[in-house]
Amino acid sequence: MKNLFIAILTLVTLQAKADIFSPVNAQQVPRGTPPKVTQPRVEDPNMFRGKTVAILASHGVEESEIRFPYNYLVARRANVEVLVHSWTANGITASQFLMPSVFVKASATFKQALSRKYDLIVLTGGAWNAQVVRSDSEALTLIRNHYRARGPIAAICAGTSVLIDAGLARGLTMTGSPVVRPDLKNAGANYLDQPLVADKGIITSRSPDDLEYFVTGLRKILIGR
Repeated sequence: MKNLFIAILTLVTLQAKADIFSPVNAQQVPRGTPPKVTQPRVEDPNMFRGKTVAILASHGVEESEIRFPYNYLVARRANVEVLVHSWTANGITASQFLMPSVFVKASATFKQALSRKYDLIVLTGGAWNAQVVRSDSEALTLIRNHYRARGPIAAICAGTSVLIDAGLARGLTMTGSPVVRPDLKNAGANYLDQPLVADKGIITSRSPDDLEYFVTGLRKILIGR
């Protein structure tokens, strides 16, 4: 009888613990605080005509950090390609903090892009996104080859951590998300808490709140002004 009582008590206890889990709904998923940024006015709609830009991203990319630079570049006639992993060849899901928000159609995979030439590579943020991109050997090869050919790179927020695995952070004066600041410093980077930092053909920004500075950096690195 004692053993039966213990078994029943254990079952009730396990059931009570299991009750802490329930299906999630969209209203429960945090979206974070949208950045208060505004697209700069288009003064020259042909500013980037003839320029080809690659934006590297994966599932979990912060929506503002891919949409804002994409819209900025396309509005000025740049040819923009969204590059993704081979296992997400059709496209990726962007998020607003933790909440999946939009599907982004891909232009090509990292592997397919290895034979292509770009005027600029952009590394996007979003913690999961950056972790996946920085662990992809083809993405890292693409970044290294581009930089060795004197191609400029722009990285924002957690996307700056990709520069560590690409072997480009050591000796670089840069910024990035405060979350990856210790990683950047441990990798030998000189970290500055500024909205935009440019050094050795690489520009970096801290967060979505810096996107207006970030796209100004894109302009300068693409056309020199």
